[in-house]
Amino acid sequence: MSSKKRFLVLVSVATSFALLGSACGGKSASNSPSGSPSPSGTTQPSGSPKAEANAKKYDIEFFVPTGTGGSLPSPDKDIIKKTIDEKFNVNLTITHMVSGTDSTNKINVRFASNTPPDLLVVSGRDSQTYAKDGLIADLRPLVTPQTMPNYFKWISEKELKGYYSIEGYPEGLRAPLPFNLHPYTSWYIRKDWLDNLGLKVPTNYDEMLDAVRKFTFNDPDKNGKADTYGFSTSGNGANVGFEWPQWVKNGFYSSMFIDNGQLIDSGSNPKTGQVLKEIKDLIAEKVVDPNWFLNKGTEHVNRMIEGKAGIIKYDGRDFALEGAEASALNKAREINPKAEIVPFNPFPDAKGIWSTPQGSFGFVVPKGLADKDPDKVKRMMQILDFLASPDGFLLTHYGKEGESYTKAGNKVTLIPDAINKFNADNGKFLQIYDFFTRVSDTAPIGLEIINPKETDRDRQIVKTLLSNKLVSYTGGTYVTPPADINIGDYRKEMNAVLSKIVFGDLPVEKWPEYLETLLTKNKGKEIFDTYTKQIQKNGGFDVK
Repeated sequence: MSSKKRFLVLVSVATSFALLGSACGGKSASNSPSGSPSPSGTTQPSGSPKAEANAKKYDIEFFVPTGTGGSLPSPDKDIIKKTIDEKFNVNLTITHMVSGTDSTNKINVRFASNTPPDLLVVSGRDSQTYAKDGLIADLRPLVTPQTMPNYFKWISEKELKGYYSIEGYPEGLRAPLPFNLHPYTSWYIRKDWLDNLGLKVPTNYDEMLDAVRKFTFNDPDKNGKADTYGFSTSGNGANVGFEWPQWVKNGFYSSMFIDNGQLIDSGSNPKTGQVLKEIKDLIAEKVVDPNWFLNKGTEHVNRMIEGKAGIIKYDGRDFALEGAEASALNKAREINPKAEIVPFNPFPDAKGIWSTPQGSFGFVVPKGLADKDPDKVKRMMQILDFLASPDGFLLTHYGKEGESYTKAGNKVTLIPDAINKFNADNGKFLQIYDFFTRVSDTAPIGLEIINPKETDRDRQIVKTLLSNKLVSYTGGTYVTPPADINIGDYRKEMNAVLSKIVFGDLPVEKWPEYLETLLTKNKGKEIFDTYTKQIQKNGGFDVK
């Protein structure tokens, strides 16, 4: 089947999957935008070529995932676009959509019609599909420490090689975005509801369930209405996500992880049936947001903000900070000034509540463009390297020096009110332009970000988030399935089975039979055996 025909088919069948550990918090004036790698770097200019070194002007389109909403101002008012256009002699267009089924379908249509964007920021699964269909270019000659020195302050050469290696296919077809080295993942709870009911912050699973039930039946907001639920999540119409606490309770600390020398896929395990039974039982108590399965993206966050759900799980540094204007806490306080949201861990003795992070989203370039106009692609890489530089980071996260922040050496002191006004006046466009570096730790580029509005309470919360234990995801290896197997097809079938069991359409007692089908007919065993071999080959991870 041709690539074009294949993508026409994909448009009708593409399915979204939850991208856990990668949720993006709202843009606000915080200690930084939303965590990342190791220290090094400098605040000196990026060294990217200026526009006068690029004689030919290019029209360039980037297709990127939107953060938490936002829109772009008209080109004549877009300060960030003007800066990039002038610096690199381009006319940059940013096409943005929330990552998911709709954005995947949109890209598939563009490829099928031979009009793909010039650069795409996509999930690992999508980039793997494009690689296997021969649609994207080898980036190795373009993405090097010499051509993109700022990018390599965030991403090591080993990480790049691990990310672009796809089983059975040419290497170098994708590159990862900078990512947090430590996730800010936690369960969060409406502490004002706890206070109203005379309850303490849960310290174990039983206390959490007690809060879930009382949040549903004991009128925690004291409005005299039965309009609250104990727990919510977003299933995106497809998933039983790993925000449910029953996963960690039963020893599944992440979607996939290494434990006792073995690779564990939580949704494909003999013990998964017990997790599904406990989730099903909790739903039957009518203490879970009834919209949970259809909630998309961060809609479960909105349920907490609106005072409809008392507990959720989320990954984001600023989520409950007073000093971050667009935090969930401050949005909740716009509705109820007494709202209080705090992180908590009901499994302090567990090996972890999530896994060590790896790059999930990456950038790709259509092969046709790279073959036809390599100089244009080089210009695009210059733009990305600028976005990874101190100057580019500060521009796309905060705005202009002297207006949105001041800088003394490597210390950057934010002017929160000015940043928030700058962002709001421009349609909250920072939530789009920050697409390349949605990270919190700016040590890789040598910047110390100081937010004067952050309180002692905020700093304690950040400390608490960083103290949460993690398990190893794949020991640092970027795994890919066998060349003739699409992991997306497997996950789609797996998620369908898990969802049907939770909703009672399939009996949980037959989970062993369904698992056997997933592992054999749907090639799960072949996938995970390949992953294990790749981890072993990478060395030092003791996977049996």
